Amino acid sequence: MTAASTTDIDSWKEFCLIGIIPQAYPTGAGGGSEIAFAGFTEDITALDFGDRDIEGVPLVNGGRVIKCNPMDDESITLKVYQVDALLDTSDVANGVAQLMHPQTTEDATQPVLVDNTVNRRKFGIIILWAETLPATAGAIPAESKKAYRIQIVNAYMTSYKPNYDDKMLSAEVTFKWAPFQKNASSNKREESTDGSVQLPAGITSSTTF
Repeated sequence: MTAASTTDIDSWKEFCLIGIIPQAYPTGAGGGSEIAFAGFTEDITALDFGDRDIEGVPLVNGGRVIKCNPMDDESITLKVYQVDALLDTSDVANGVAQLMHPQTTEDATQPVLVDNTVNRRKFGIIILWAETLPATAGAIPAESKKAYRIQIVNAYMTSYKPNYDDKMLSAEVTFKWAPFQKNASSNKREESTDGSVQLPAGITSSTTF
């Protein structure tokens, strides 16, 4: 065990790492390893974690019983600056077209061609804030440094909306997931450390922790 950090963190701000792990689907397509997204992401424009709402059901005597509603689906939206349609083996993203539309075989040959497809793939997502950021979101944060991490599995990319505001090509990309799997296990995990114990390495799968 190492010493806890003595740095007073009043908020996590400005810098973070984002890793996306695409499922290797369809058969023969690329994916399965972490793609660094922080290098072309301007902002996380929405972290819409699901409500766990209740309703008061009125009784004939004027009283109420509480009805617990199922937890809502969750999503995250990123603003990115895509510059190509390539998805190759470098594990660094410059675009998202082939993530939104998985090709039977990922096109890494110039010129790159991406058709709309009916294929859907799942994604793992890692978001890491830390006093000292490691090389990738899935790497182990430094010893004796505070860190906070959100990890998601079984997410789908449900929206990819390019725009040309201010004459700059960008896009809003949304990933969405159910809060639970069919067996009621969680699809989202939040973790933190004061530095006395390092966080373990992040997920390496799009479907399991």
